[in-house]
Amino acid sequence: MTEIIEQAVRDILTVCTPRKVILYAEKRTMATDKLKAFSLCVILSDDADARAVRTHLHLAITVDVPVSLSVYTIGEWDDLISDKTSYAAWIARKGRVIYDQTA
Repeated sequence: MTEIIEQAVRDILTVCTPRKVILYAEKRTMATDKLKAFSLCVILSDDADARAVRTHLHLAITVDVPVSLSVYTIGEWDDLISDKTSYAAWIARKGRVIYDQTA
């Protein structure tokens, strides 16, 4: 994991206490392999307001590359990953957990 992604996770932790953060996409330049953008999925406790937290996360992340965020509560996540055709299920299959509060 790059320093840029690690910084984004540190920034996320200043706003909320996620249960998990999953890295599910990285875009890099072909010539230099430099990170150009990445996507994270943030899973929050059921009492969190995922929409409000998502806005705060976008404002808090300080890295110099675009970051795409998908934010779900545990209940939403569990419901969505049970549908194998959902975007969340795809993230669960293809992504890599980079922060796990329960670990």
